[in-house]
Formats: sequence, structure tokens, C-alpha cells
Amino acid sequence: MDKEIHIRNLVYKYISNQCDGHEQDELLRHLQTPAGKWVFDEVMTSEAGKIFTKSEEIEPAVSSRLLGRLHRSMLPEETANEHRLPFYRKSGFMLISAVVLVLLVALAVYWFTV
Repeated sequence: MDKEIHIRNLVYKYISNQCDGHEQDELLRHLQTPAGKWVFDEVMTSEAGKIFTKSEEIEPAVSSRLLGRLHRSMLPEETANEHRLPFYRKSGFMLISAVVLVLLVALAVYWFTV
């Protein structure tokens, strides 16, 4: 029962975007177990029920939080944290280009001196 409460707290922290990396890893490990999946389903059903008020209107604060968290979790990590460089601006491409250029110059010098 204690483990179930702990998982529930992790899920609530996750959907409110308050989990650190260690807690997210722990939550993902719990979600691979039947008990973890059950708790996650229960929490998400409860949260989904809070989206609609008694007048059948959408509660903006709850729906925005859930949709925002879902959107952030679907973005690739590198896209969310950094901008992608074109291939010709990456250091590996520049290094290879420089080596090829030096080899071509050396080959040209050798060719014309022989």
C-alpha cells in the first residue's frame, strides 16, 4: 500500500511537471509493472474527470496542465533543449573537410613536383 501511494505521488508530480530526472526514471520503472500501470491509469482517470466541471464545461487550468505535459513529453529531448545545426556546420563535418582538403593539396603538390 505504501508503494502504491509513492507511485501515485510520483505520477501527480510528473503531470504537474515537478519531477526531477531521478524521479522520472523511477516512475518509468514502476510503469513497467502491473501495479504501476494500474495506479497510473487510476490517477489519469481521476485527473481526466477533473477536466469537466459539473456544468460540463472544461476546466482550463487542469486541461492546460495535462495537455502541456503531454505535449512536452512527445517532443524529442534534443529538440526541446537545443537547436539542430545543419550538417555542414557540425564540427565533425568541418574536421573531415579540412583533412580532405589538406590531402588534396598534398596530392596536387606531389603531382606537380614529380
